[in-house]
Amino acid sequence: MTASTDKAARTKGSAVHPSIARGIARLGQDISRARRARRISTTDMAARMGVGRSTLHRLEQGDPGVSLNTLAMALSVLGLFDRLADLVDPASDELGLMLAEKTLPRNISRRRRAPSEKRQGPAAQSADDAPEGW
Repeated sequence: MTASTDKAARTKGSAVHPSIARGIARLGQDISRARRARRISTTDMAARMGVGRSTLHRLEQGDPGVSLNTLAMALSVLGLFDRLADLVDPASDELGLMLAEKTLPRNISRRRRAPSEKRQGPAAQSADDAPEGW
């Protein structure tokens, strides 16, 4: 579907937000461009992916109903699968890291024991009471 039509794109009965549809269409165009830059025919690409040419065509046209597996297979054939695998890597999620940082405690103190938990004498010292690194 094009952006000029009144109907929203749909996949398996669910509406696809226009901005999502545009992003998927761009992804499809980029996959097509990468395939052509590598001089891979649609027949060879589809065979390497294990899908039919019509499925590859739908992917390259930005059909939102194409499976994630099909996308992953296309990226694998193009040598770009690592980008998908690292897409939401927590180490590169700046917002996630910032939010996690905000939840860290400011101070860490030793856990205080209730009077009934206190032990007497050095023989009663446990591994929990040992200084760090012991």
